[in-house]
Amino acid sequence: MHISGKIFMGIGVFVCLAGVVLMAIGGENIEDSGEWDVVEKSEWNGQSGTFKFSGDGDYLVMVRDTVSCDSFSLTITNTTSGDPERYEGEACTEDGSKPVGYEDDPSGWYNVGITWDVTSETHQIDASHEIYLVPFWATVGEEIGEAVGGALQGAAGFGALCCGGFITIFGLVLGLLVNNDQKTVIIQNTGMPMSQPNQTMMTQPTMEKSYADIPVQPQTKVEQPPAENIWDQEQPKNPF
Repeated sequence: MHISGKIFMGIGVFVCLAGVVLMAIGGENIEDSGEWDVVEKSEWNGQSGTFKFSGDGDYLVMVRDTVSCDSFSLTITNTTSGDPERYEGEACTEDGSKPVGYEDDPSGWYNVGITWDVTSETHQIDASHEIYLVPFWATVGEEIGEAVGGALQGAAGFGALCCGGFITIFGLVLGLLVNNDQKTVIIQNTGMPMSQPNQTMMTQPTMEKSYADIPVQPQTKVEQPPAENIWDQEQPKNPF
């Protein structure tokens, strides 16, 4: 298999794994969207007492899941005017033990009702059981955002999984089709090199030397002894 095919297949497998991880994280976030900490988000808890509502006055009324829905009651009274404030309780199931829609509540808790448009003043609260007041819109907004974020993560993971699968298949096909044989072609150029246009030939300057400037040394004539005739030479004397 050609190396380019292996590279594409490796990239495709990596993208597939990233898609699977994103889908798992997104699914987990969607499942956890209904699980939130009631105690941490609550602004007041108790069975009887005073509380100054803030903002728009919309609060979730939460109780433990040991409280029977049909036995719960709540009144909220404005301490200044003495007027009761608006509270709407949730309908109960047929057996009266749980509120309708309890499946969407956090584990161990029931949402038994909501306060609406309570004025930003101090109010007297009287309940049959201990309650926890949680800001409605802030909590719902966070949970919706978490659910939407999980859905987007899941969609991105699915897209990455499909893209990774396509890249893997492409790499497999590429690795099988590309020829691995590398051929080397040698081209021999036997032609004479052509001179380039506008090419200037550079020559080295020639230094001319004038011999007239060299001083002439006087020459000395050496006298040669006169040559002797071979017949004029004396014969060697006999010593005996």
